Amino acid sequence: MNATVFGHFLSHRSNETYFSNWNRVIVRYCDGASFAGDADKPDPVTNLYYRGARIFRAVVRDLMARGMEDSRNVLLAGGSSGGLGVMIHCDGFQRMFSSGVRVKCLADSSLFLHVKDSVRAKFFDTVFGTMVGMQHPGGALPTRCTSKRSVKTCFFPQNLLCYIESPLFIVNQAFDSYQVRHTFSEDLHDRIKYRKVVTPGEMALLRDFRRQTIAALPPTSARNGYILTSIFQHSLPSGIGYKGPMFADRKSKSFESAFRDWYFDRARVHLIDPADKPFVP
Repeated sequence: MNATVFGHFLSHRSNETYFSNWNRVIVRYCDGASFAGDADKPDPVTNLYYRGARIFRAVVRDLMARGMEDSRNVLLAGGSSGGLGVMIHCDGFQRMFSSGVRVKCLADSSLFLHVKDSVRAKFFDTVFGTMVGMQHPGGALPTRCTSKRSVKTCFFPQNLLCYIESPLFIVNQAFDSYQVRHTFSEDLHDRIKYRKVVTPGEMALLRDFRRQTIAALPPTSARNGYILTSIFQHSLPSGIGYKGPMFADRKSKSFESAFRDWYFDRARVHLIDPADKPFVP
C-alpha cells in the first residue's frame, strides 16, 4: 500500500504548519460509507462485509490503548467522504475522552447537498440510496434523526448537522468542483476550471447552488465554526494542501490561521466569501 502524506493543514513539515509536531494517524478510507456501514450479511456479489462503523471503533480503541487517551488536544479531521465520516462520528469520538481534553472535529469539503431540483439531485440521491441499501449505516446516525426521517435523508450533511453536539468546524466551497461536476455537468465543470465562458443562465444556477450551500451551514455559535470560500476546488486544506488566502480578494487569512483561532478558542470563526462566482486560483 502506497504511503499517504498529510496535507498542509496537518503536514509533518515544521515550516508549513503549527500542527507539525502533533502525533498524526491516518485511518485508511476503505468502506465506501464514511465508516458508517454495519451490514449483517456479506455482499452477495463481492462476499465483502460492509462494516465500516466497526472498523472505525476498533481503530480508535486501539489508538486509545496506545496512548491517545492521555492526549490534551485532539482533532478528528477528514476530507470529502472522510469528512462526512467525521460528522457522523464526532460525538461518539468526543465521548471516548475525559471532560478535560479538548476534542474537536474538522470536516473539509464534505457538505454534499441534496439540492432542491430533483433532477439535479439524482446523482447523490442514487449514490446515497445505494449505499444505504447495501451497507445499512443507520446505527451510526443520530436516532433523533432516524426516528423521524429515512436513513438516506439523515445521511445528507444538511440534515445531519443540527444533531451534532460536539465542536465541529466546516471548510467548504460555495462552488465545490466535485459537486458542480455531478450536480450540473462535466462540461460546466471544465469550462469553470479552464476559465472559459459560463452563460448568464449557468451563473444563475451556480449562485442558487451557493445560496443552498449557505443555508446548509450550521447556525453560528461558539461551539461551531465554518469557512465557505468561492475557490473552485474540492478538499482544499486537507487534500491538495492549498496554502493561499481563503477568499478571492486574496486579502484574507489562510485556512490554517482561521482554524487555529477557532480550535484554541481565541475567536469565533464564521466566514463566508462575499464573491458570488467561482474563483480559480
